[in-house]
Amino acid sequence: MLPGPFLAFIVAGHTVAGQAGLGTEDEQVVQMLKQDRPYHRVPPELFDELGWALPDGGATVKALAEAAPGGAFDPRKLESVPADKLGYRAKWHEVRYTVYGMDWDIPALQLTPTEPIPNMPTLAIINGGSANWYEFFIDPLNGPGLGQFLAQRVPVLLITIPGNYRHGGWTTKPYEKRIPGYLLDRDVSAEEARIRHSVYTFRVVTDGVKQLVETVTTGPVVLVGHSTGGEIQFILKDSSLKDRLQGLSMGWGTGGPASLTAMRAFRGERTADDYPAIWDLNPRPPGAYSRGYLGPLNPVWDSDKSRLEVATRWMGLEETRRPQFKQTLQNIEHNSADNLRDHVASQIRQVLKGNQLGIEAAEVIGDLFTTMRSPVRGYRKMIWTVAKLDAGHWNEKPAAAREVRVANEFRKANPGIPVRVLLFDTPMTHYGHIEKPRELAGGLVAALKWLTQPERSTP
Repeated sequence: MLPGPFLAFIVAGHTVAGQAGLGTEDEQVVQMLKQDRPYHRVPPELFDELGWALPDGGATVKALAEAAPGGAFDPRKLESVPADKLGYRAKWHEVRYTVYGMDWDIPALQLTPTEPIPNMPTLAIINGGSANWYEFFIDPLNGPGLGQFLAQRVPVLLITIPGNYRHGGWTTKPYEKRIPGYLLDRDVSAEEARIRHSVYTFRVVTDGVKQLVETVTTGPVVLVGHSTGGEIQFILKDSSLKDRLQGLSMGWGTGGPASLTAMRAFRGERTADDYPAIWDLNPRPPGAYSRGYLGPLNPVWDSDKSRLEVATRWMGLEETRRPQFKQTLQNIEHNSADNLRDHVASQIRQVLKGNQLGIEAAEVIGDLFTTMRSPVRGYRKMIWTVAKLDAGHWNEKPAAAREVRVANEFRKANPGIPVRVLLFDTPMTHYGHIEKPRELAGGLVAALKWLTQPERSTP
């Protein structure tokens, strides 16, 4: 680590001049990104200076959360809070749409800054597996999360994939017995849920995201899918959102499409024995978060406790508002496991045989593995952002890091376009958005500024 007086940017082994003449901290990051390098490193000294304060320090949202059972406060209550108190106007949306002849609901919290940076696109953030919009808005101790900080500067849309949010949260245990919030005005029956789990292809998710974005936003938009949600922006690249996406791509813990060599190599070969039946939910207990997803910056970190004990407390604080499950089919499609197509198709036919909902098995089977068909060409500008301790996306040997390998595949497919990987060199994990939300917001806004600037990169 460089001492403070010698603050500099280390860029793939190359040092770039420090503070002098580079302006504010986020502008220093923007200037760094104008150089074409395999990856760029934001050192701890700079990262710690990124971001900005909230008008109320997050107190209003904290009070709402602490007054609600399990912290699962009603987001619609934010709409009545004066914008000058929050720094943004909040609007809750629920869009109902139809796939496979069934209705599905997709919700989102829209945040419009009172003093935005001019001409910035809407930053639409899509949750990963077993999560929802709360995770990008509030931390486990009800402190301010990433979305609250971002919304001081740019329009934000915090999207929850269908099923992963329900008003008032969940209380049912075990997690695999929970009923997803596929419809937000009522719970579906256990039998209907079993069928919905079995047809939960990525088309169900991407159709919902597309219709939500088209319904509640206007103008340019940048989709940022975290973790499992990272597939979505690539699938939708050439959809009816194409002109609004403008060939721009940005990631936070995102990876790449399931078809890429780097993604296949990281996940390895999968067999049917790796998954439950598609009609069963895949539970995510605390033990699943005790290693790669947990680090010393977690709000509930305790060095005197075991990692499992810390993860148990973390997930215990979140288990009402967090779904704690993934649909098995979503896992299979995300994991590049198209070798299981026939196995999955057989299960779909089995569960849909004689169904009373009018769902055609052939239509569902035809939609399998859209994750493997995402376009990788035709992009104009791309950036991945990643944290030092995100073991699934970064590596002590940068050339082996998944984000670097994914970026290189896109460079090859899109010769001549600016492609960047931005490392936040601080001990954040895959869950940096609850660990260092203020600083991460500053880093993401800097990345967004670079992404949307028309200037030509320099060697």
